[in-house]
Amino acid sequence: MKNLKKVLALVLAFACAFTMFASAAFTDQADIKVKAEAVDTLVQLGVINGYTDGSFKPNDTVTRAEMAKMIYVLRTGNSDASAYNDDKTSFTDIGSHWARGYIKYCQSLGIIAGKSNTKFVPNDKVTAQEAAKMLLVTLGYDANKAGLVGVNWTSRTNALADENGLLEDVNTSFTGPCPRQYAAQLIYNAIDTPTVVWRDDAYTNTNYKDEDNKTIGEKYMGLTKFKAANGAHNNILTKVEKEDGRDTYSITVNGKTFTRVVADYTNLIGQDVVVMAKDKDTSKVFGVYAAEDSKVLATGFVGQLEKDGTEKIKLDGKSFKFDDSNPDADLVYEINTDTKAKSLAKLAAAVDKNASIDKNVAAQPVKLIDNNGDGKIDAAIVTPVKVGQVSAVTKTSVTIKGVKTVKFDDDTIYDGVKKDDYVCYVADVNNSSDGAIVTKLDATAGKVSGKRTHEAQVDSTWYKTAGDVSVDTNSSYDFVIVGGVVLFADETEGSVKNVAYIGAVKAKADTIVGDNDVTVKVRMYFPDKTDAEVKVSKIAGTKLKKGTITTGENANVETKAVAAINAILANNGLVTYSKLSDGTYDIKAVSSKNLAGTDAFVDATTKNYHSSSVNGAYYDSKINKVSVDDEAVIYVKTANETKVLTGKQLKNWDKTVDANLKFTAAYLAEETNGINYVKVAALVADKNVDVPGSKDAVYAYAVTDVYTATVDGEDKDAVQAWNGTKVVTLYADGTFNETIKAGDLFSYKENGNYIEKIDTHSAASAAVIGFDGKAEGEITLKVAGSAAQTYTLDEDVVVYVVKDGDHEGVADASISSIVEAGYNKAGDKRIENVKFILGTGEDNDKVVAIIIDEDNELDNAKEV
Repeated sequence: MKNLKKVLALVLAFACAFTMFASAAFTDQADIKVKAEAVDTLVQLGVINGYTDGSFKPNDTVTRAEMAKMIYVLRTGNSDASAYNDDKTSFTDIGSHWARGYIKYCQSLGIIAGKSNTKFVPNDKVTAQEAAKMLLVTLGYDANKAGLVGVNWTSRTNALADENGLLEDVNTSFTGPCPRQYAAQLIYNAIDTPTVVWRDDAYTNTNYKDEDNKTIGEKYMGLTKFKAANGAHNNILTKVEKEDGRDTYSITVNGKTFTRVVADYTNLIGQDVVVMAKDKDTSKVFGVYAAEDSKVLATGFVGQLEKDGTEKIKLDGKSFKFDDSNPDADLVYEINTDTKAKSLAKLAAAVDKNASIDKNVAAQPVKLIDNNGDGKIDAAIVTPVKVGQVSAVTKTSVTIKGVKTVKFDDDTIYDGVKKDDYVCYVADVNNSSDGAIVTKLDATAGKVSGKRTHEAQVDSTWYKTAGDVSVDTNSSYDFVIVGGVVLFADETEGSVKNVAYIGAVKAKADTIVGDNDVTVKVRMYFPDKTDAEVKVSKIAGTKLKKGTITTGENANVETKAVAAINAILANNGLVTYSKLSDGTYDIKAVSSKNLAGTDAFVDATTKNYHSSSVNGAYYDSKINKVSVDDEAVIYVKTANETKVLTGKQLKNWDKTVDANLKFTAAYLAEETNGINYVKVAALVADKNVDVPGSKDAVYAYAVTDVYTATVDGEDKDAVQAWNGTKVVTLYADGTFNETIKAGDLFSYKENGNYIEKIDTHSAASAAVIGFDGKAEGEITLKVAGSAAQTYTLDEDVVVYVVKDGDHEGVADASISSIVEAGYNKAGDKRIENVKFILGTGEDNDKVVAIIIDEDNELDNAKEV
């Protein structure tokens, strides 16, 4: 007979969060050494309780009075014994004791005895031996007939308790005070023990049909078992659903529905189960547990399935047989449905290393079940899932790319969810909660050391790959691997900081006589705005080889290696790269399968420059109407030149350029808060024009005169200047259009790595006559030889503080740094203390830049 001690076996592995009475609710759970189901069962039945502070106090010992109460509840199913308070008793020490009703009831049935005829001693500690004796009498033993009294009562109690299974898992002193947790274990064992009767001069726990007598649970507590008929093994749990508006569940077992079930038994789906209910009432379930022969053979993921010959199946390398030796039998059920889905053989074929694997199939959890005890597969349960990447997180919802949007209020979503997490989604129909369940999939860093069709070797281990996963040898990735299948591979070496642009390719590869390997020289532009002629020896980890092309459009190119790099250049020129130990480069074309850590790639399309009517390649600070990140790397190439800009510089382009200028635009974009931003772009034009410059002027204070510097082997004009926070070196692509001297306030426009359109003549020295101290406030300035004039500070006015005599900048300048000029000794004139620049056009009455001397007097200041 199945030992029913699992009358309330909790499904802790899957559903602790949904269980009202789970042992995890006790604050001192770690101190409970007995099985959780023992304590949980008795708590639910009201036999034993926790404390108001949330603890169980498992090691506190039980008094004789407390044991009497527990026996009373076990025997009657009721916790109120006040009806027995006034019954007669021989005990003189329980007159007003809180447990007197329980004690008198148990005494009347011979379940308990006193320390003497008149003394019960209710507050003394009960021993495990005394508790076992009480339970033996509850089972039906007469204390006198069974020898549970007299000098030998202890040895007889020990023997009968062991014979009836009461001592299983009771690991405490049998003669010392009994801890609460072991008192619970004793009672728990007794609940499912068959009662005994005296027949034929002996005690027996079977009836005339040689069937077990009713257990204590059945006889005294009204517990009924719903189970399969002998040998049938068909009382299968098929569905567990959360009930609307309640913290309880409904379950379906062999077509019968049970309601108001307090625990989540999802982990028993597919198994032959026994349901314990009160008085045969399907709305009063006290426990569900696996039948004696029903076992879970193995758990894992569908991706771990493989056929083992013609009669067996493997899960995670372990082989299992079938009852009918037929792996093609349709015995796979989707969780929470009683419809057979497919055979394990078909699932194994779907995730075979030679198949194009659906990642959602591979990631499905699977459970193999033996329901008749022969160790062979009778059924399998799979949980349908969808896997994807989080594309957006708001206060109310999470969007999973390619799956759906889930709500925090409606669904169960793990804590700390964030954009770019990889996740697993289980629909509400396939779980027992109110909504969908979203869990995080962990990523593991690794390097691809080898690959085959649908397989990749990560470091030293081979894995199958999902059909849409593509990896390259010698590349590093963050892998999401479930059930031995790579579901996602996010390249880690390719970040936006590692995306370069190939601007030119040498027409002929470099070769060594007798060597089949070649290198190709290219002009490569890097995110740090440098460029260099480098040698490429590999594309995506594969060495470049000789191979003359004799036909087609590349017939004039000597090797296939040059043609391969030209193909990258013709497409968009963007590559991720790594510098090898020999100084050569391994490059890989940016594409939808090489996103360099971004979210999307848009291939090259030719569009008009600055045209809204045809969705311009660049218009209104956007590329193809996609916003550009200020820190984006923008490679711009025309027939005249190639420059590397920041996104901020691109957005400052002057609109007054050739309206017929066309660009081929390709870019990588990343989503932030639901908005796509260009992170890297290549804008290519074949027209003989310069790269457009900035439309807005930048202001600086020269701390040196102009000098000549060598940049990439060429002489360039250079000047060092204060930009408000630090000294920077500014270069011309040749010579400056105006002379700059130390101490000058000047404006310029940026064009890639260089500056142009320098203006030193618009700056003037002046004395501040008055200033209201406000942003966009009024300031009166007097220039030598002119009357004082009042201007308005521009909303974006640039303010610098300098030591004009030393030609140095001073940090932490602001509008409040502007002060009135001092007077000369005579007190009739002011001394120049600022240099300023006015705006142009409609803004010619606004001060757009102003520097003030720290000592309130410019170098060589005039009196005005």
